[in-house]
Amino acid sequence: MGKRSKRGASLRAKKRANAAHQQLEQALTDQAEECRVQSKKDEELFVLDTSRKNTAASNKAVAARRAADKEASRKRKCEYSDREKRKIEKVLKNHGKEGAIALAERGKARLNEKKIRKQITAGSTKPTFDLWDQPSPNAGGKKKGTPAVNSVDPTFDPPTQAAANLSNKQIKARMNARASAPPQMAVEVAHPGQSYHPDREHHQDAIGEALSIEIRRNEAEEYKAKPISEGMTSFTKEFIKASDDESTDEEEEDDDNSAAEESTKIIKRKEKLTRAQRNKQKRLIAEQTLLKERRQRKQFLHQANEVHIHNKVVKQAETNQLERRKEVATFKLEKKSRPVGRDVWSTLSQKDPIRAPSLPVALTEELQKDGSGSGIGGGLRSVTPKGSLVTDRLESMVARKLITKKKQEGRRIVQGKRRPKVRGSKDAEYLLV
Repeated sequence: MGKRSKRGASLRAKKRANAAHQQLEQALTDQAEECRVQSKKDEELFVLDTSRKNTAASNKAVAARRAADKEASRKRKCEYSDREKRKIEKVLKNHGKEGAIALAERGKARLNEKKIRKQITAGSTKPTFDLWDQPSPNAGGKKKGTPAVNSVDPTFDPPTQAAANLSNKQIKARMNARASAPPQMAVEVAHPGQSYHPDREHHQDAIGEALSIEIRRNEAEEYKAKPISEGMTSFTKEFIKASDDESTDEEEEDDDNSAAEESTKIIKRKEKLTRAQRNKQKRLIAEQTLLKERRQRKQFLHQANEVHIHNKVVKQAETNQLERRKEVATFKLEKKSRPVGRDVWSTLSQKDPIRAPSLPVALTEELQKDGSGSGIGGGLRSVTPKGSLVTDRLESMVARKLITKKKQEGRRIVQGKRRPKVRGSKDAEYLLV
């Protein structure tokens, strides 16, 4: 066996020495900590708080810091800022010391007056009586100078809702709308021909107006029932048939000719031009360009000579346009000045002739002949009622835009894919059916 190396033994001895040194240092450190605590008295280690004022040192420092901050904030409140100092110096410079004191007193009096006015206003808005004639909770403690109200006028109708406070912009907008609104006719006077004892001419006029409404209704129903297309006429059918025969014959002839041409077509090679021929072509192109420019110049001069003609046409068009504009303005003015709620039946017939109500007027056979024979009509007992007062009032209110009609249900249009509703599907577990 060989000898052990001295280097390995020395390394192990060095490691053991280092470990022993570290243990010794740790033991000395622990012993020093224990001695530092054990050598002190109990009064130094523990503090018994018998009075809340004498707390630990940390609490004393916090209290001192808070007191210092409070004192500093109080001093800052009492001190004036730089801006306030400049304003005070300016007032003292302009008014002096006595003038500044007088100004301060007047401002203080004005603030006190505002406070008093606010208190009076707030006290005046409180009700001193009950609208429903019930005992008020403040009835026991009456104030001097406040009259007691024991009864309420039975005819007084209190508003259900207080009037809204409108801004100046809203008030101005309402005034403009009221000024620009067209005149309204609340109750339209009936036609003289609708009387129970009408004049013959007036009665015929009323019947003619009712007849025009019914004619317009019949035309609208016929137009609605008429199909969009009635098919082709016999002449169109014969023309299409003849053109088809001719086209078939022409196609057959074209096929024969094309077949013959294809069989006899000869491709001719392009010949090379000489220099003289090329120069001749260039001269020809130059002459054609010059001739084209001369023609354009001549057309321009001709147009310049016809300026007076074009000027006359433009003036005539402007005159016609001005007249048309005046007519439109006159029509708009007449339409705006026309009172709303007038000629309700004819207006409804023009807008919707099918649903428009009929004009309430009695026919000639329904009216009894007068005994003298001078006119038509009879007594009130023999008159058959026509129309409805409720319908008349409702149509008048609709024309004046006071109420709106119920929208007629038309064809239902569904955009997108139709999805049938299936019971028990997602998000439909709690559907009540």
